[in-house]
Amino acid sequence: MRVKIVLLIAYIAVLLLITLIFYRGSPYAPIELDPIASYRRAINAPPHLARIEIRNAVLNVLMFIPMGLLPPMVWREFRKPLRLILSALALSFTIELAQLVAQRGVFAIEDILHNTLGTIFGFLAYKTWELITNK
Repeated sequence: MRVKIVLLIAYIAVLLLITLIFYRGSPYAPIELDPIASYRRAINAPPHLARIEIRNAVLNVLMFIPMGLLPPMVWREFRKPLRLILSALALSFTIELAQLVAQRGVFAIEDILHNTLGTIFGFLAYKTWELITNK
């Protein structure tokens, strides 16, 4: 159990470091409310820029997979999908808002959606592991 808690703490620390400390400047407005903005940009961009847009979307999904895995391993309350998803939404929204306030990135609805999707993928992986190991 201690190892899982340490992993969860380390994950959150790295998540905050990546999203709030390292500035990821953007040529776009500080608020992006279009839930498919990067896909629109990718369609209209040259291939090298389109790859960057798609890569960023994929990284936002991947970044939150541990959010779907670790909390259910540590706390029973997070084995309920709705509670876990709402927590991930709240965390992602808080990070996006902090980026906006601190001017460390763009507040993007799309990022919140991608992060939540990553959490769902992580939770599905957790449930699969739970089924396989009969825990």
